[in-house]
Amino acid sequence: METYTSWEKRNLLKTTKEIYLYKQMLAKGYERILRRSEGSRTARLLEDIREHEIRDAEMWLGFSQEFEADEERTSRGLDLRVAVMMTILGPRGYLEWTLIAEDESVEDLYIYASILEDKRLSERWLRRASDELQHIDNMKRKVLGMESWEMSGGGGVRDLIFGANDGLVSILALVAGVYGAVTDSSIILLTGVAGAIAGTISMGAGAYLSAKSEQEVLRKERRRKGLPGTHDPEKETRELTSFYQSKGFSESEAISIAGRVQVGLGLQGQQALEEIVGVTSADEWPASKSGLLTGLSFLIASIVPLFPFTFLAETTAAVVAGTCSVLALFAIGASKAIFTRMNWLRSGLEMMAIGTLAAITTFLIGTALGV
Repeated sequence: METYTSWEKRNLLKTTKEIYLYKQMLAKGYERILRRSEGSRTARLLEDIREHEIRDAEMWLGFSQEFEADEERTSRGLDLRVAVMMTILGPRGYLEWTLIAEDESVEDLYIYASILEDKRLSERWLRRASDELQHIDNMKRKVLGMESWEMSGGGGVRDLIFGANDGLVSILALVAGVYGAVTDSSIILLTGVAGAIAGTISMGAGAYLSAKSEQEVLRKERRRKGLPGTHDPEKETRELTSFYQSKGFSESEAISIAGRVQVGLGLQGQQALEEIVGVTSADEWPASKSGLLTGLSFLIASIVPLFPFTFLAETTAAVVAGTCSVLALFAIGASKAIFTRMNWLRSGLEMMAIGTLAAITTFLIGTALGV
């Protein structure tokens, strides 16, 4: 009789539900794109792909129901999530993000399947994962015209969120500290504007240098590993084995996983390196764009805690600025969760709490040192 351990059941259920979700998201994404391209030459192709994703979603729903009979067929708020992500990322960025997310879940499934105790179950799930990985690679080429390793991860969104978050927290904290020390709108505004300009330059330059350094490390690692152009399967197996041992697997499990990953996922030199050193893609987000987006998002976000002091009395302005900033921090935290696949409420509250704590701390310091 085929049986699963509780650990196996939990992880297989988690990954099948994730894949089902991403299938739904892809189908809805293609549907939204179809509305804009009715009558075009690509409309029929997109319709075929959408229908295929719907059938695949039903198939993965069936797989998840092997563990949980009354699984929900539609995720709540999915239409809104898709609409927001497509607005922010654009159609191509949205499809890239969703395919990458699905790819990661299927790779997790492949690893879990490779170490199932029941060999027949292991082979069954490995076939399912392998078929899905092949399908994802086909979609990357057919829809996006890219090879599997060429996918990028939406660096612009990361820079926007990072810059906006820092702009809100730092300028809100600065304004709160100055307000605690003095109650003069002109001084608060002057200090806040100076901080916003300095922060914009600092954040933009920092993001540029960070992205540039990351790309230099990637190129150096590729040269050091002899990539591209060289492929040493035995060496890759040893490196992958060491990598999975460092993640807590026993030596025999790590060897098994490394072998199956290389065969099933088709990892060549570059992909093996990326798995080990944590790099992402040859399709790099330009360092100059990273710096520009981070700096601009910092500057725009810093307006939120400053603007009320331009037309309201000091106390009223402080209340309005604090309220608007905290709500904006919650919105940024919730938006971040869309891309990190965290719980949006928890992410929003966490961001809001950090900003509030920073503002209260600097306000108390300003009050204590008041002039």
